[in-house]
Amino acid sequence: MRRFLFIAVMVAGGMATMAASSDPPPVILDLGPVVPTPAPTPEVSTRKRLITTLTVQNAAGADSVMNFECTDVADAGKGKFHTLAAARYSLSDDNPKLKEVRARIIAKIRDLEHDLLDYAKIAGPPKDRQSLITFSGDESGQKNEKEK
Repeated sequence: MRRFLFIAVMVAGGMATMAASSDPPPVILDLGPVVPTPAPTPEVSTRKRLITTLTVQNAAGADSVMNFECTDVADAGKGKFHTLAAARYSLSDDNPKLKEVRARIIAKIRDLEHDLLDYAKIAGPPKDRQSLITFSGDESGQKNEKEK
């Protein structure tokens, strides 16, 4: 029991010595409630809307699927644009208010398709796909001397 009491006194004395020799705590002054820093003033920009994607999926003997994406951007000048919002639209929507506009757009897309076909005719028609089955009797799939 004496040993325990002696150890407890020594520990308490050591802690008292360390407490006396440590630095005093820093002085803290209460300045009142915090006022948040205001957000920086955004640069002046202009809101602009553009069609970013136009998709026409045609299949022979089937209905066409026509979709587009409309995007709103902020034009900050100097070639800097930031996307604000985007939405996808389908011309297959059955809204009666859109019927006249939809018919006008589809007619213009069909006119564009004629122009694109003229362009392809001048630039060169699409190339035929190479057959997966060889007809020359060569089973390796390589062309013989006459075909080269």
